Amino acid sequence: MSPFVSAIIITHNRKDLVIRAIDSVLSQTYSNMECIVVDDASNDGTKEMLSERNDIQYIYIPKSKSRGGNQARNIGIKAAKGKYVAMLDDDDYWLPTKIEKQVTLIEEKGCDLVYCGSRPEYVQPDGSIEYVDWLPMPEGQGDLRQRIFSRIWVLNCAMMIRRSALEQYGYYDENLRYWQEYELSIRLAQHSPFYFVNEVLMVFRVDKTEKQRLTNRFDGWRDNVHYIYRKHRSLIKKLPISIQVDFLLLYMGEAAMRSRAAGKTITYLWYRNVKRLINGPRKLLKKLNGK
Repeated sequence: MSPFVSAIIITHNRKDLVIRAIDSVLSQTYSNMECIVVDDASNDGTKEMLSERNDIQYIYIPKSKSRGGNQARNIGIKAAKGKYVAMLDDDDYWLPTKIEKQVTLIEEKGCDLVYCGSRPEYVQPDGSIEYVDWLPMPEGQGDLRQRIFSRIWVLNCAMMIRRSALEQYGYYDENLRYWQEYELSIRLAQHSPFYFVNEVLMVFRVDKTEKQRLTNRFDGWRDNVHYIYRKHRSLIKKLPISIQVDFLLLYMGEAAMRSRAAGKTITYLWYRNVKRLINGPRKLLKKLNGK
């Protein structure tokens, strides 16, 4: 018998977009699944629109009890009945065969996490939309206990996770508002290899007209990365120097991008130039080593 899968959508004040996300779950070619929508204190009519639906399980978090997206994800996971869980944000959506292909792979490999390629949906300031396909890198599977630190291999909405692994190794860290999937993947990678379906099976929205978009903020992101470093310091200290350098380059590159988006020109120039200083010798060493 095919395993039961729980799709978990978190939403906040996006009643138009969340319908697209829900429809992408309900139109999956894999049928043995449930759709849980966790509404994090929406006040735009989402509650009235979704609470009467009988094709989803709807959970509402009142504003007085709201503690952010990771709390909402964890509430959804704890309400799930599936052997596997798959996360989806309200402005993203899955292609029809995502769950079917991921179930096949995770059952075949017996691992805790599989993921897939993704397609950013860039909403430009003039309203036009552009798409780019991102396939997983070949080295982004297998034993990632160390390599997991070198880049963000896995996006939230691309993952399928064995629910018992989350129960055993910990849910989403509710202290984080940024890079939550990166921190979760660090923990899961210490216990099981990762594998991917080498196809684009999900679409995530990047709306460049939303100036206050969470991913555009800088100071909170920087504090969260420092928190992740402190949390996993013992693992990071044991990494080969090359991966420690990759971790630093990941931080510098993201810091440059986010500070630029936040309009922090001096901060952006500092991070960009420091990254170049570090990356130059790194590229030379790779070339000398034939990598």
